[in-house]
Amino acid sequence: MCFFAIMAGNYTLSQQESTMEFEQDSKLTLPLFILNESLSERDVEKPDLDISFALDDELLTQICQNPAPDSSIAISLKEYELAPHSSEFNALLNQEHDAQITLIHGPLLSVVLNTHDNQTFVSPQMDMMPTFDLGDEDEE
Repeated sequence: MCFFAIMAGNYTLSQQESTMEFEQDSKLTLPLFILNESLSERDVEKPDLDISFALDDELLTQICQNPAPDSSIAISLKEYELAPHSSEFNALLNQEHDAQITLIHGPLLSVVLNTHDNQTFVSPQMDMMPTFDLGDEDEE
């Protein structure tokens, strides 16, 4: 069984890091921010949307990769849920959009959401550290 500890860098002055562990059939929720000229100034605690998706066996297998330096892997998300943080983005729920996970060397994971009206939303990059359950739990 493959688990992931995802180091979510909080890109504020405090530079706090938190670790989340995910396993098969758990749900991953990431913040999304509209990609525009003010992105670098945004507070990571105030995203525009959240995207949630299930970490099923197929998706875990795909994200258990570490691309070579200077390369990336794109994984289309077939099923996901969006939750807007502002009424400004409520209409997005009724529009066509598609999302994909991008992995780069590290591995670093991020999500990109593209809408039919050419808006792009991005998540902060997350450091992924795959760990494996070898079944060494105490047996009684």
